[in-house]
Amino acid sequence: MKNKTLIFVTSLLLVACWDTKNNTQQKEEETKDSLVQTEKITFSSSHFKIKKKIFDSEIPNYKIDIKVEYATGKSEAAQLINRQLVALLFDSTIMPFEKAKEHYADSLCNAFEKDLKELYDPDYDCQSTYEYEFSQEGEVQKNTPEGIISYMSWIQDYQGGAHGGVYSCYLNFHEATGKIVTCDELFGKSKAAACKLIKEQIVKDYECKTAAELEEKTSIFSLGEVYISNNNFSIEKDSILFCYNPYEIAPWSEGTIYTRLSFKQLHGLINLDVINSK
Repeated sequence: MKNKTLIFVTSLLLVACWDTKNNTQQKEEETKDSLVQTEKITFSSSHFKIKKKIFDSEIPNYKIDIKVEYATGKSEAAQLINRQLVALLFDSTIMPFEKAKEHYADSLCNAFEKDLKELYDPDYDCQSTYEYEFSQEGEVQKNTPEGIISYMSWIQDYQGGAHGGVYSCYLNFHEATGKIVTCDELFGKSKAAACKLIKEQIVKDYECKTAAELEEKTSIFSLGEVYISNNNFSIEKDSILFCYNPYEIAPWSEGTIYTRLSFKQLHGLINLDVINSK
């Protein structure tokens, strides 16, 4: 699939900033919007950004930055993709994309404000604890086969404590229909064999000889085994990228673990007809 990135001065982007007098956000307008064009579907970018103080002081405060791409147009495929993206990004199944995003952002603002008002202690030594941050991005991936759309969602947030959180997930779509490419459809009964290859590749990525050696050096695999789900792989032109978030198979210190297996390595374990069907 060939992706083309086009820049248009067409839509308004709402950006919130400080209002030091009445402690509310002021909205500014920008007119830059990024469109991603696949073979059959156009994706537009929607952006919500706010930074708000809770009281008159600089702390406590919170920042929210959500920038996500969504399918435009009225085709059945585009509308189906958006319904599935709403579920992935905003945990909703009944709202249109923009309304779901606004409801999701409002819910975050309300939750952060309530939390900070209740928890704030001006005498606490580590005041940065009360500076909440939430960032989310959702975008169409490049370098995918013709007829396949791969979409990544990435979240980074901090709500007090020793460190924040990061979370990545994926969805793959048949461009012609908008239906999800499921792991059962792609791997069938070969998921266990594919997981074995994934584990072996991670061991090689870290230049270890065995999984036991890798676990001893890094604690990878100490918290769980590798798996394949609808949300942890991205279909690329000649390979599949697999993703494991912190605490899924390894501690926070190891970060998000990615590994890639080529179609050649996965020969006999994946149904290439699923990928090649247009």
